[in-house]
Amino acid sequence: MNRLAYLDALRGIAALLVVFTHLFVPVVNHVWVFDNLIDPGKLGVLWFFMISGVVIPYSLKPVADGAQRFLISRFMRLYPAYWLSLLLFVLMLKLSGATLPSWPQIVANLTMVQAALGFDDVVGLYWTLFIELVFYALCLALFLAGKLYDLVFRARCSLAFLLLGLAMAAVREVTERKLPVALPLALSLMFFGSVWRQWLLAEHSPALTRQLKMLLIGFAVLLPPTLIMAYNRDMGAGETWGRYCFTYAVAISSFLLLTRSVRLDHPALVWLGAVSYSLYLLHPSMGMLSELLLGKTGASALVIALCATLLTLGAAHLCFRYIEHPFIQLGKRLNNRKAKTQPISV
Repeated sequence: MNRLAYLDALRGIAALLVVFTHLFVPVVNHVWVFDNLIDPGKLGVLWFFMISGVVIPYSLKPVADGAQRFLISRFMRLYPAYWLSLLLFVLMLKLSGATLPSWPQIVANLTMVQAALGFDDVVGLYWTLFIELVFYALCLALFLAGKLYDLVFRARCSLAFLLLGLAMAAVREVTERKLPVALPLALSLMFFGSVWRQWLLAEHSPALTRQLKMLLIGFAVLLPPTLIMAYNRDMGAGETWGRYCFTYAVAISSFLLLTRSVRLDHPALVWLGAVSYSLYLLHPSMGMLSELLLGKTGASALVIALCATLLTLGAAHLCFRYIEHPFIQLGKRLNNRKAKTQPISV
């Protein structure tokens, strides 16, 4: 699929929502709308998940070495910028005099699957990247099984993960154990995005319409009890079930609107989309750097947040230009070189 400008723009807005939540919401402490109604950072993250659903399954090309090409391109896309963000964050911790994570934790975080290894994220927002990797693995498995391009199967995967989220939420409610309900819900949204993609490409077949209706009804019926059971008590992340319900509802409805009817494609937003991964990864470090630079000058919290935002935009631009883009191109060269050396079938 050719890159779609409105998806890049939406990705850029999503990254800004996450930055706003981490840098500015603490400055406007205890605003009712953010405490009780909507979580703008979670809204952005849910958009990210659905965008991945639209894009990722179709980056697996039905060719002989499709799986290897996918692994190479995804590795080059994700890991170099991720490693830089980890290095910068640990450096900022060191400079600020904060407690450093242990070496085993840092080494585990290099893998991006530290959650599966039993280690905490060094940077709190890394949890979303683990979910992305789980989705990649599922897409790869379905590709190898010949099921990835099966519309009905992907729709059933979305519904199955939604039901799994409901079951986990019920167990969480009864046992008061902090089960990761966000994981199956995110995977459900990702597979939904893969189905919605076909509607975006004007494939309005009766089968597709039926699957979309089934999933949207499923979200409307199953998400509220899931979110109420999972988040009706705060287990350390400021959980409020009403805010979760409203945020999920806004995320899904606005995603449908902004990808179907109101497509934003302003060049500034498209640029933000291009650097959104670096923007997402680097803003915690830039927030700490801004605090180091201005914290003792008497600058207000708002000025420090604005400085952090400008530093983040600059750092994201540099990271994309000198890290992300060169490694993405390296991945393409490696894949093209591999394709040229494949034996010709006779």
